Amino acid sequence: MAQYSTIVTGHGHFATGMQSALELLAGPQATIQFIDFEDGMSEDTLGVRLAAAVADAPTLIFTDLVGGTPYKEAAKLAFAHRNVAVVAGCNLASLLETVFGNYDSLPDYANALVAITQRSAQVLDLSLDEDTGTDDLEDGI
Repeated sequence: MAQYSTIVTGHGHFATGMQSALELLAGPQATIQFIDFEDGMSEDTLGVRLAAAVADAPTLIFTDLVGGTPYKEAAKLAFAHRNVAVVAGCNLASLLETVFGNYDSLPDYANALVAITQRSAQVLDLSLDEDTGTDDLEDGI
């Protein structure tokens, strides 16, 4: 379970979609809250919901896009609260891996999300392995 309070937010059902996938893979996460920025919701409403979710403890806000409304509202909170970090553009793999990690500080946690995302993003290589002549694919998760 993640040691820092985490809020996942993004456009549409990004947050609850991440929640669904994360819970399928790792079970419910008591330290992670999921807040969608839904169609018709104002920036102010999202800001209020995010502010209500930020605890006195160090909190990381994980957003879908740099510069989008969820990111901007999270950035406002980070400017107002020095114990809030904001990370954007990460993926399910990074969130999943960091759930099981221990970090020395909130910045270490934030940087781990970015580093794991960079390592986990890749292009599928469809070329055959010429040494074995096989293109067998192993079962996934």
